[in-house]
Amino acid sequence: MDSITLSDRNEYLVVGKTVYNDNTYYFLVDEKNNANIKFCLEKIETKTLVEIDDINLTRILVPLFSNSTNLEYLKANLQDN
Repeated sequence: MDSITLSDRNEYLVVGKTVYNDNTYYFLVDEKNNANIKFCLEKIETKTLVEIDDINLTRILVPLFSNSTNLEYLKANLQDN
């Protein structure tokens, strides 16, 4: 799993990546606080990630992320805590 640091200075694990409507989205989980999750849109032109706060879009993306093997890994680890 890759990790990245966002502008809030927290380090996040990339637990899912999907493409929807020709855009790439990431599912991120804070390494130190599993309850702190982010859904982000990749802005290719600026090479940045932008947090998504649109609940309707999030509802579409979550099932798409569920196909990721990384998400299954996350679920297993969260159950152990």
